[in-house]
Amino acid sequence: MKNKFSIFLLSCFLILNVFISCSSGVKSRELLFRNNDFATYSIKRENITLKSESRLPKSFSHPVEISEQKLLDLLGNLKYKSESSYGNLNLYIFEEEEIKEFAVDLADALQKVKPSEILLVISKFNPLRSVVSHYARTGFYIWSTENTIEILFGEIQQEIAFDEQGNYFDWSRIPEISFDNTADSSFVIANPSFTFKQVEGFKNRRWIVFNKSDLNRVKFEKRKNASKDVKKTIDSDMTPEKRVDRDEDDAILQE
Repeated sequence: MKNKFSIFLLSCFLILNVFISCSSGVKSRELLFRNNDFATYSIKRENITLKSESRLPKSFSHPVEISEQKLLDLLGNLKYKSESSYGNLNLYIFEEEEIKEFAVDLADALQKVKPSEILLVISKFNPLRSVVSHYARTGFYIWSTENTIEILFGEIQQEIAFDEQGNYFDWSRIPEISFDNTADSSFVIANPSFTFKQVEGFKNRRWIVFNKSDLNRVKFEKRKNASKDVKKTIDSDMTPEKRVDRDEDDAILQE
């Protein structure tokens, strides 16, 4: 009887693991590291299905050693544009504090990923640290080739529901990250430090490519102090008539 019960428990455990790994929308991910706000996973290249297999190499220049400071240099200047009927927001993809908190763990993960794998990264952050403010989540793939460091974003600063932001199994469930051009309302803003990947003749505004020969010239640019009153927020009662445009460098709402 005990053996049957043990087999039952083992079966339940295996089913739960399969559910957790697949429910995210990202197939067959293997957890490398996680804490309360950050997680990294390895994804086998053979488990990534593409319309054109030539878009992604069959193997990668992994593991790769990138310092915490260089991760801040690469990620700290990235901005995205979010378009809606309420207005346009130009914001940093990551808070400086957010990068500094996860940089050591991301650097470790990049040294653990194998040549047959790419790295999936999920970060959630709440810059206001308030019980009434939401966490936002960003997910991306990152990998290294002989000549490039490439990042493909999925969700960018996607708000997490209050009842999901405290549970790892909730906030780590993300939609599939597409290697195709998609009609998204949020996309990365062009920057001289990287280029966009060409997909079917068009720039994929979520897929950025850093040339390794230029990495030493990429430096983190200190940011202006943004007003906390407007930082990453739009009044909930705004109407389409009160359309706004905002750039985080100025931290100003313009009607």
